[in-house]
Amino acid sequence: MVWNTAYSPVSQPLCCHWGIGQLVTDHGQGDAVQKAAKTALLVLSAFTFAGLCYVNYHGVGICKAVAMLVKL
Repeated sequence: MVWNTAYSPVSQPLCCHWGIGQLVTDHGQGDAVQKAAKTALLVLSAFTFAGLCYVNYHGVGICKAVAMLVKL
């Protein structure tokens, strides 16, 4: 459980960043659009990582937060 809680804030944004980055590279039309999309993706990934770290270390934790969402 501790490994999963510590691993989640790193693995989830990293996996999404790689996947969406590949979509931008494959389907982006023009250099300007690709650069803008990659910059926006980098900012979004950084905010996602920071938010997940905050929830993990200062909130209830990622695993408990998911369990609370499932309870709804």
